[in-house]
Amino acid sequence: MEGGIAFSVTMGLLFSLLRYEERAKRVRIIGFSVIGGVLAAALSAYLRSIPNFLNRTALNFYSMLPVVGSMLLLLLLILFGSYLRKKQRKAYEILLSLAVVLYSLASFFSYLPLIMTNVSSFVSYGESAVSTAVLFRVIGYSLAILVMLLSGIAAFRCGFCLGEREFDLLLPPVLLLRGVSQAALILQRLYSLRIIPRNPKFFEALSFVINHSLIFDALLFALLLVIPLTLILRHLRVTESYRNRAELRKLKAGHRRVRHWAAFFALLLALDLSSITALKSYAGREIPLSAPEDYAIEDGRIVVPLESLQDEHLHRYEYTAKDGIKMRFILIKKSQSAYGVGLDACEICGPTGYFERKNEVVCKLCDVVMNKGTIGFSGGCNPIPFPYLVHDQKIYIETADLDKLSYVFK
Repeated sequence: MEGGIAFSVTMGLLFSLLRYEERAKRVRIIGFSVIGGVLAAALSAYLRSIPNFLNRTALNFYSMLPVVGSMLLLLLLILFGSYLRKKQRKAYEILLSLAVVLYSLASFFSYLPLIMTNVSSFVSYGESAVSTAVLFRVIGYSLAILVMLLSGIAAFRCGFCLGEREFDLLLPPVLLLRGVSQAALILQRLYSLRIIPRNPKFFEALSFVINHSLIFDALLFALLLVIPLTLILRHLRVTESYRNRAELRKLKAGHRRVRHWAAFFALLLALDLSSITALKSYAGREIPLSAPEDYAIEDGRIVVPLESLQDEHLHRYEYTAKDGIKMRFILIKKSQSAYGVGLDACEICGPTGYFERKNEVVCKLCDVVMNKGTIGFSGGCNPIPFPYLVHDQKIYIETADLDKLSYVFK
């Protein structure tokens, strides 16, 4: 749920950007953004649940375009909108409202379905619904939702307590830290469609950003600690003038309320930061890949007998390319006469590899379960395919075809 926590904190801060004099106007925009966003997320979750209805990679690409586009508009309004805010306040508020609503709807559409559909993973295939493991999953999911909501509310309250100038300095780096991973998804799609030319260094940089998105979330939470620290230091004592003891008590109560929210937000940020570092590291402990199996090479072709694949399990092999890079590829029997052949890597997660769990092929990095029927096809988190030939009860793979793909494992 680490992505959901970063999403909720960002949305809370974004809503605190709406500092309109008319409170009802702010409530209407936030209410429309949240309700419309939940409906958009429900639609997205439904579309994603229909088998073979759409290309999820393409959907992620098109849904991320308005997120990045509205983020750029927000940055322009924050960094260069001071003149418009002073001279044309109404026009500024209209543009700001449109940017906030668009960013909200697109973000809900992109991120919330992953949280909604996670409910389906409470009970694994063949597992009893009444078990300790299922209970732990439900409790963990419920706590994660609670932390998400509280983090978003605390971010909103504390962001609103900051001065307008301070907030305008803080929000751009927050949006940019979120925008790095968002822009990477767009570039990844353009790269896979070859709109961006093939380039090993670009692929390496893109893979690093996508595979290490939690680094940017950790930096985000670390940066946001500036907010509660600033508020606590600023509200330690009353600096305003007052006419009597009653006004003094009221001022003290206001400062104390701000300090409490700031301390609560700092506690949540510390919890969020630990959840994507220490707890994430513990939960996602290294899963060792199975040892590579032997094969023969005949006339520049790798030869694997079909007999060795009859168990319908995942088989991993290693090949040293001409440039000395060690590569891995996988074979699996999908049906009576179909075989899945591909690199032990994909264009989204890179060369992290796949493993078997309860007779399912799973991506080691993102824990996505592969549809065995799509192994051998390009797109999504599928293994990167390459040419092969089935003949005389054997699979033949040209080593030259593997040499061309060695850059994936650099």
